[in-house]
Amino acid sequence: MKIKFLSATIAASLALPLSAATLVTSFEEADYSSSENNAEFLEVSGDATSEVSTEQATDGNQSIKASFDAAFKPMVVWNWGSWNWGAEDIMSVDVVNPNDTDVTFAIKLIDSDILPDWVDESQTSLDYFTVSANTTQTFSFNLNGGNEFQTHGENFSKDKVIGVQFMLSENDPQVLYFDNIMVDGETVTPPPSDGAVNTQTAPVATLAQIEDFETIPDYLRPDGGVNVSTTTEIVTKGAAAMAAEFTAGWNGLVFAGTWNWAELGEHTAVAVDVSNTSDSNIWLYSRIEDVNSQGETATRGVLVKAGESKTIYTSLNDNPSLLTQDERVSALGLRDIPADPMSAQNGWGDFVALDKSQITAIRYFIGELASGETSQTLVFDNMRVIKDLNHESAYAEMTDAMGQNNLVTYAGKVASKEELAKLSDPEMAALGELTNRNMYGGNPDSSPATDCVLATPASFNACKDADGNWQLVDPAGNAFFSTGVDNIRLQDTYTMTGVSSDAESESALRQSMFTEIPSDYVNENYGPVHSGPVSQGQAVSFYANNLITRHASEDVWRDITVKRMKDWGFNTLGNWTDPALYANGSVPYVANGWSTSGADRLPVKQIGSGYWGPLPDPWDANFATNAATMAAEIKAQVEGNEEYLVGIFVDNEMSWGNVTDVEGSRYAQTLAVFNTDGTDATTSPAKNSFIWFLENQRYTGGIADLNAAWGTDYASWDAMRPAQELAYVAGMEADMQFLAWQFAFQYFNTVNTALKAELPNHLYLGSRFADWGRTPDVVSAAAAVVDVMSYNIYKDSIAAADWDADALSQIEAIDKPVIIGEFHFGALDSGSFAEGVVNATSQQDRADKMVSFYESVNAHKNFVGAHWFQYIDSPLTGRAWDGENYNVGFVSNTDTPYTLMTDAAREFNCGMYGTDCSSLSNATEAASRAGELYTGTNIGVSHSGPEAPDPGEPVDPPIDPPTPPTGGVTGGGGSAGWLSLLGLAGVFLLRRRKV
Repeated sequence: MKIKFLSATIAASLALPLSAATLVTSFEEADYSSSENNAEFLEVSGDATSEVSTEQATDGNQSIKASFDAAFKPMVVWNWGSWNWGAEDIMSVDVVNPNDTDVTFAIKLIDSDILPDWVDESQTSLDYFTVSANTTQTFSFNLNGGNEFQTHGENFSKDKVIGVQFMLSENDPQVLYFDNIMVDGETVTPPPSDGAVNTQTAPVATLAQIEDFETIPDYLRPDGGVNVSTTTEIVTKGAAAMAAEFTAGWNGLVFAGTWNWAELGEHTAVAVDVSNTSDSNIWLYSRIEDVNSQGETATRGVLVKAGESKTIYTSLNDNPSLLTQDERVSALGLRDIPADPMSAQNGWGDFVALDKSQITAIRYFIGELASGETSQTLVFDNMRVIKDLNHESAYAEMTDAMGQNNLVTYAGKVASKEELAKLSDPEMAALGELTNRNMYGGNPDSSPATDCVLATPASFNACKDADGNWQLVDPAGNAFFSTGVDNIRLQDTYTMTGVSSDAESESALRQSMFTEIPSDYVNENYGPVHSGPVSQGQAVSFYANNLITRHASEDVWRDITVKRMKDWGFNTLGNWTDPALYANGSVPYVANGWSTSGADRLPVKQIGSGYWGPLPDPWDANFATNAATMAAEIKAQVEGNEEYLVGIFVDNEMSWGNVTDVEGSRYAQTLAVFNTDGTDATTSPAKNSFIWFLENQRYTGGIADLNAAWGTDYASWDAMRPAQELAYVAGMEADMQFLAWQFAFQYFNTVNTALKAELPNHLYLGSRFADWGRTPDVVSAAAAVVDVMSYNIYKDSIAAADWDADALSQIEAIDKPVIIGEFHFGALDSGSFAEGVVNATSQQDRADKMVSFYESVNAHKNFVGAHWFQYIDSPLTGRAWDGENYNVGFVSNTDTPYTLMTDAAREFNCGMYGTDCSSLSNATEAASRAGELYTGTNIGVSHSGPEAPDPGEPVDPPIDPPTPPTGGVTGGGGSAGWLSLLGLAGVFLLRRRKV
């Protein structure tokens, strides 16, 4: 079972007229404490306190008042003779909520065949509801199953019902009144819902719906070579989409209608969600025509890759597109936007201004079919008018006062600051920890002790087990597979507001993105940044402000963060964790340092260029001094908490070279050394070292041999010392490999020497290679020094087919332990404007892909762990440093955990040492019975509060004061947010029948 999310529409549809219904009970007897005490032969009992009440009756004069003191503790209405509801289809009940908050509850029916096995969930049926604050509502339970969130046992018999349970799904004590239980033969038909939606759509406001493709529109004119049909396989809105099979190139679809979009805004676009189900890429083109076009209009295009699903849009003003990441960051301060433009760069024809009041045709067509293909299929859904993402007006007021997407609503969005303030205590109460590991998170049943990296470890070590698999080893001597989350700190939660330290460089566009700037956690002089429209200026952290609203203090936030790690099963605080968390005393951590940046660093010669910056000259004496300063900093940070120190990363994703481009970037950094001035020994220590290696180890016969290999004409070795640009030639390759190795070895060895001087017998974990910044020569040099190799791998898995077969072969040949410093998956259904480096289609898909990645790592003999990047989503408006705006967190910017992610992590982490932890899956009610493996009650629990309203819909004014009705039955269903419960069964204490 997945997270229970019941929209207002769904809930309302469950309240049906009951004029022909049969009354079960309206609780008019005086005593229901035992079945012998009333003529109905009913008993009301259970863990909740219940009593007959004359208040809040909806039928007759009495109701049952139930006082619930905690989640999962039910009130049960028993019929020890059983009810035969075989001819009925629904059971309904009136529920009165006198509280000032919405209350989520569940109804569970039990049949008599459950005897004597009271935990046989196949004999039960369970569904979930939310009753709004200060209201009376009627809820209908489908006796045949089939509601979207209903768990209907395969053996449940509605003609043998003996018990009806009512229970809360949250721990806050609540009082509810129940009355007027009825059954009816009218079938409840589950309405169409978001359950059909199975891929994402751009989270931007719809200004006008053009087509939802629930049926094929009658104004569609497909070319003869295009076959169209409805499909439910790939859906972004509603329950169906349209599949278009193109059997010839340059065939297309024409939507011929009459639309007036003149009042929707000056800068708008036509958007549609498109999915390529083919095995080859497809070029898709669009034309928009008005009453004056006469077939002459601009064509704009986009590439839809094989297997890709995304939103595309065509600007009705033909505003220029921001096609590259650099363009988007420079103009918007955002790495990515949530849809791809149909661009002029990928099209043709001059644009002629459109009369938006008289649009007559929307045309989509493909280019040539892929080679060897006889047909290719695209799926279209959710065609609508949106603000033009090519224009700055689309980004106005995109965030609310909490930094959330202000344009749309979505699951997990917090409704208000008042609701945010209520969420910390219930979550804290639900958190627990896994029980099948030792105090460090290691495997108590495994003690690797072969080929250990450290002879006398101060804390953690790395050794081989009896099967030859590398394992980290914790201080207790047990195998330790390191799973964790990076970046648990506030530093990267800041976003630039557009206010510049230099008034002439301010960004009005950035300033327009915010509806409100918090007054706390504001840095008036942030920067200079790596990239963005404002290089230095005002930055704010919405996340930090939200954590204070949610938890009251940073201390409570740190406490609940550590408890979350234990609840989710993670055993490591990943890289760039706030050092204040090192002293937590229960979760191990990795430390990190920067060799050339930070306090008290001396200037170091810089070489070449790279994504994050140039490389330091590791032969520069100041580099060794800086490394020693860094090591002392780390020692001070970990002092007193060394026992829990897994190891130390230094630097990150250095641009050593790219293995895929031998003639270009592979040796670019090595060649860049020759572009430095080495005429003086102090100006370029690296170049003088290179020349020494060439003269004394590579070409001992003299400079003529080098000239022959390189195609140069140096008169002497000294002639090489002035700065000069060298182009790569094939004769250099062996020398470039040799010099690249020496370059990297000097770097890693200098860092290692500094670390071991301050922190001997702790693991050095390397510098976290990026795929675009490593070569085999550099990897080999690192392996000669570091204790554990590290890679950041942004792929679906580490399998050769997904990642890099050559890299895996080298790792296996070197036979060193390897840890992954970063991986992640992101999706747009969180309201984010960008997924991440690797995309997923939903939060469920993120969770599934995360588990698949972890499984691939855990299965490889050299890999000893992997850390997810990162703990917190990037700011919606982009990270201040570089515009990163990804949905890659385990928590949102309101510090709300992504439940599907946390549940999946807990189950994997529980089972990573071989335990069968399927009972913890949120796909089974058995999850709540797993007391031997997990001490919490957090499986399936969402901590986002009631559903946030849709910004595009009017909000009814509140009734003041709210007065619950007390007369006849009113309303039905009601709105519900993310429910707080997935698996309920098992923790309910069923009363055994008297004998």
